[in-house]
Amino acid sequence: MPVPEKIKAFVSKPYIILFVILVLLFCLDDFILKPFITDHYLDEDLKSFKDFSWKYLAMIAVVLAIVLVIISKAKKILPILILFAFSVFLVFFGLITLLTHILLYINVQTEKEDVINTYKVIHHHETFWLHAGEENSIHGNKAIQLIDKKRKEKNQNSMLEYKTGDTVKVTFKKGIFNVNYLD
Repeated sequence: MPVPEKIKAFVSKPYIILFVILVLLFCLDDFILKPFITDHYLDEDLKSFKDFSWKYLAMIAVVLAIVLVIISKAKKILPILILFAFSVFLVFFGLITLLTHILLYINVQTEKEDVINTYKVIHHHETFWLHAGEENSIHGNKAIQLIDKKRKEKNQNSMLEYKTGDTVKVTFKKGIFNVNYLD
């Protein structure tokens, strides 16, 4: 039984190449970037970055649209608008997580400055907090464990050795996108 022409079009070489590239990008995100991000960023820093990362993603969408227009050499306005809408849709809905992770990876690779925060240790029942005012507290096992892991890698005292009332300094680094991360 012969294969219909419509199916042949989707099995053509460009579609296979596009499919392979997308699979490789999503594998890169899931197996390399995502573990890297969770090993360097606290959840609060990720949330604050996601609140303003739309500006960078919009710039990427515009650049992608320009590249697509140049590649297609479109001479009419309708194809340009379609390409622009497609690139914006692709960036904001299809690749937003991947692009956000790439931006966070770039942030780590472009270190600008050290940020040293001093926290007061608070033990409340079985909860461990680092308190430095209302806006700058760290509470949550995941964040404390990540800070503790990074401190142990640098041969510093474990977070769990501190008692209520002690002060502890946590050194963050800040990258090109002004997002704090642990190194």
